[in-house]
Amino acid sequence: MRSQRRHGRSVAPEPPRYPERMPIRVEPDETQAKAARLRAGILSLAVGTAIFGGKLVAWRLTGSTAVLSDALESVINVVAAALLLASLVIAARPADRDHPYGHGKVEFFSAGVEGTCIAIAAVLIVIEALRAIVRGPSIRNIDVGLAVVVATSLANGLLGAHLVRVGRRHHSLALEADGRHVLADVITSVGVVAGLVAVRVTGKEIFDPLVAIAVAGNILWTGFGLVRVAVGRLMDEAEPERLAAIVEALAAARAPEWIDLHTLRTWRSGHLQHIDFHLTVPRYLDVERLHAIDEAVGKRLSEATGLPTDVIVHFDPCRPRHCSSCRVEACPLREAPFLRADPIDLERALRVGPGELEPLRGHRGEGAA
Repeated sequence: MRSQRRHGRSVAPEPPRYPERMPIRVEPDETQAKAARLRAGILSLAVGTAIFGGKLVAWRLTGSTAVLSDALESVINVVAAALLLASLVIAARPADRDHPYGHGKVEFFSAGVEGTCIAIAAVLIVIEALRAIVRGPSIRNIDVGLAVVVATSLANGLLGAHLVRVGRRHHSLALEADGRHVLADVITSVGVVAGLVAVRVTGKEIFDPLVAIAVAGNILWTGFGLVRVAVGRLMDEAEPERLAAIVEALAAARAPEWIDLHTLRTWRSGHLQHIDFHLTVPRYLDVERLHAIDEAVGKRLSEATGLPTDVIVHFDPCRPRHCSSCRVEACPLREAPFLRADPIDLERALRVGPGELEPLRGHRGEGAA
């Protein structure tokens, strides 16, 4: 198909117009989201400190190794909460010249340190339990200890659930990690209560350190999981579910001018999602049209991921080999009939590149005389 000519110049057809606005889910105001994260961090530190004090009193009253192990983990909770609050304050800072992508990744560092702290607490619990086994446990005031541990466990459960909920709602891995840590502490406390009840019923104090060791294994696994996720985020590990959601959104929003898509990459900095990919389009599209495509894609992907999104689209010009997969009907540069559009799927989107592009044969450039 040949292009029309006007005054000796080829004239490209008017490409379809993109809508000025696309329906998207409205995200909460980012200032409010930051404030909510900070409030949750302050609450975690305040409640964690109070709970540690209660468990320390329970240990002094009972002499229980299991209660001491629970108190040791609460110390880690307080340290982790302080670290969490610091990371949230830093992450809330806007991007600057030294940190052009913002400070969000400090949350991943915080989550990794917290996971390490959990693992350290587990080791300390095992050491103390083994010492109690060697020297023989000595427990007193079991009823008082049970009451204090149950009360602090309930407070911890409410706090942990709140932190996880706020972390997920506002996309804060550090808050979610702290919430999981606190919930792991609840499991520890449940084990402690079970041990004290067993001692109370049977009179055999050996149950106390044995329960402490069993609980330590559980929180060690929790710590490992947090470190694993934090390291993955710091190294920009791919998130298959999020990539699939991105590709699905792009496929649903596809326009005839979207000939091919490849080299899709995504990574997160705190709550901000960064996405970039290459999009092959008709080579006669002007800058204004390409900008409109870029804006529309950014809005669509922000809706699909549920996160504030920064999208960069690298536009590749089509080549004659793309004619058979190009759905643009009134193309003035077509050299072959349309056969079948290449699908936009995960496998094709993750290709590193389409290969070398052949030179334009018989074209000096669109718009040239």
